Amino acid sequence: ENRSASEPALPAFDPQLDYFARLGLPRSWQIDRNALEDSYLERSREVHPDRFAGADSGTRRAALEHSSALNEAYRVLREPVARAEYLVKLSGRDLDSSDPETGAPKPSQAFLIEMIERREQIDARFAAGASADELVEEVEEEMEGVFDGALEAIARTDFAAAAAALVHRRYLQRLCEEIAARAG
Repeated sequence: ENRSASEPALPAFDPQLDYFARLGLPRSWQIDRNALEDSYLERSREVHPDRFAGADSGTRRAALEHSSALNEAYRVLREPVARAEYLVKLSGRDLDSSDPETGAPKPSQAFLIEMIERREQIDARFAAGASADELVEEVEEEMEGVFDGALEAIARTDFAAAAAALVHRRYLQRLCEEIAARAG
C-alpha cells in the first residue's frame, strides 16, 4: 500500500450494491428523507475525490467511482417516482427496457386506443378554449391516482402490477408534457 499516514483509507468499491444498500437504508419505498440526506452526506465525505487528491491514480479513480455511484443512488432515491421505478427494477422489471420478459410491460391495445382518444379530446378542448393549465391539472390528478396504485402494488410486493401502473403513469406524464408544449 502506497498510502501516506495522513491519507484516509478508501473503502472497497462494490459495484453490485443496490442504491439502498449503498446508502445504508432499508429497501423500501417508504424512506426517511432526513436519514437519506444524512447518510448521503456522511458517505460522500468518506469517499469524496478531493480527500484522495494526493493518492495514486487507482485510488483517485476508485474515489470517483464511489462518488459517482453514491450521487446516482441519492438522485434516484430522493425522487418518489424514480424510487418506485427503481424498486420495480430490483424486482426484475426494467421500465427502460423493451425486453419482453424483463422490460416494461406492454400496454393493452385498449389502453393505447384510449390514449389516442384522449389526445383527440384534448385537441377538441383546446379548440373550444380550454386552458392548458386546466388540462394539465386534470391529467396530473390522474397521474397521482395511478402512482398511488403503483405504491399500493409495491406494498403488496405485486411488482408486475406496479410496473404496469408506472408505465401508465409515464404515458400520462408524456401527455402532460405535450399539453404544456402546445400551450407554449
